Amino acid sequence: MSNNLAGIPGTRVHVDVTSLFDVYCELNCPVNHTENYTNQNVTSIKQKFPTNFRDDKILKMLQLFASTPCVTEDVPVGTFSFVLTAEDSHWRFCFCRYDFDANSIMLLLTRLPWHETFFNMLTTLSELKQRQSNDFHAFLTNCYKATVPSRGEITLVPVGGGRKMFSFEQPSFYKLPCIPENHNLTEFYNLATPKIMLSIIASLLQERRIIITSQQPDRHSACVQAANALLYPMEWQHAYIPILPLQLRDYLMGPMPYLIGAPISVLDTICRGELGDAIIFNCDVGTYESCYDDVQLLPQSIVKNMKDQFRNSKQHNGELISYVFLLLMVRLVGKYRDGVKFESDPFFCENAFLSKCSQTEHNFLRKFLSTSMCVHCLRTRLNMLKQGPMIWDRFEMEIALHTQPKKRRCCGGAKKKKFKETNEIYEPLNSFQNQLFKSLEITETVKMQLEQLRKCQQYKDAKTHTDMKELFGSLRYTLAYATSAYNSLETQNVEEMKNLGYTEINTSTLNSEPKQEKRASSRTRCNG
Repeated sequence: MSNNLAGIPGTRVHVDVTSLFDVYCELNCPVNHTENYTNQNVTSIKQKFPTNFRDDKILKMLQLFASTPCVTEDVPVGTFSFVLTAEDSHWRFCFCRYDFDANSIMLLLTRLPWHETFFNMLTTLSELKQRQSNDFHAFLTNCYKATVPSRGEITLVPVGGGRKMFSFEQPSFYKLPCIPENHNLTEFYNLATPKIMLSIIASLLQERRIIITSQQPDRHSACVQAANALLYPMEWQHAYIPILPLQLRDYLMGPMPYLIGAPISVLDTICRGELGDAIIFNCDVGTYESCYDDVQLLPQSIVKNMKDQFRNSKQHNGELISYVFLLLMVRLVGKYRDGVKFESDPFFCENAFLSKCSQTEHNFLRKFLSTSMCVHCLRTRLNMLKQGPMIWDRFEMEIALHTQPKKRRCCGGAKKKKFKETNEIYEPLNSFQNQLFKSLEITETVKMQLEQLRKCQQYKDAKTHTDMKELFGSLRYTLAYATSAYNSLETQNVEEMKNLGYTEINTSTLNSEPKQEKRASSRTRCNG
């Protein structure tokens, strides 16, 4: 499996991406947004790069979605993003920067969901364009030709003729979206209370029809994408449109589940009765309309825990919001491995999984396990178990830290079952050891990266404590979690071996055994 992972295999984000972006375009800004939109006009393309990009279908979609109406509120420059879904269900991300004074909308279409990076790149391109020099085209060309960085690496591209460099870095599998660093989550949190956020996520888990609306495209687009991100490790599997053009408004009246960001000017063209039971969240005024109480359908012990975490936290900056919703997923399906059975291939047994869950959670989980997002997530995890070492992402880390197997008690006088060389024992043990080794590998890799960082020129040039904190922050964070997960998994692995029938071997037992038998026993355990 390649180290160049833009997304986890099996998800809707592309894997093994070869270029940082597919195409750059510059469009004219609509002069009269509402009138243009009502007449179903789209803006024209003034410039594109590379010039040999010939996918007319994609170009027309970019023109259509970028022509969304917006109210400037005396802010001449703004940003927004939207998502295009391909026929294979994979997503492409388009990042836009509109400048009404310059009468232009700059777009970058990419397969990489690196929002902050590409918004910063658009800002850099805008600054270079104002210089009236060749620096703009040189920077754009260098970015297009640059390699996509693998995990733990950085790709640097020179900006202009000076020493300034623009950096591309693949987001970590272990770091959650943070406030205020993550633009989408910050917008969502600023526009919705934690109560509304929980209501939206609860409705998504029930696969409802959800509309998020605003006069500003950046608001409803950011909220839609942040809501989907809070479903991690799952993804929304139905209609997913962060910005809905007027020409596609019929989607709002469809019977299928959807998560759509609709401008108010589009929503106003439809009678409320035609939307049926669709849930509507208005970002601008903070109103939430729903005929369901999906939060009550969640296991109430989990809901109470989430509300306590929100209530007891004085500040909601950093990872807190993402972390609370990740723990929701861990408590719901974190024990999914209890339902994994092995025949020729691993498969998920619902009854085996539910037998390990609390009775109060059964009603919710039975329905949730049949949802498209849960089925797809479990299938992805099973494929990763089947194809090789498990991808050790933040979800698996939190499972290791928060879900420990219950210790089995033997009946009085009952003998422990003897070790048998069967796949029923081998396969679960192998999966555990793969996790264990992967965690150790992560720890060693980060240690090596820290050593390399100490020797680099950037470290030598750092003048203040703040510079050093920024340099080491993400790596130390990953190291702490990898070490913690390794210690937890080491204990968990020993416990699992006991549960599978291994007898604990102590020093005195080893010393009393013949030398040849001792070797054979050790070799058997390693191969198992």
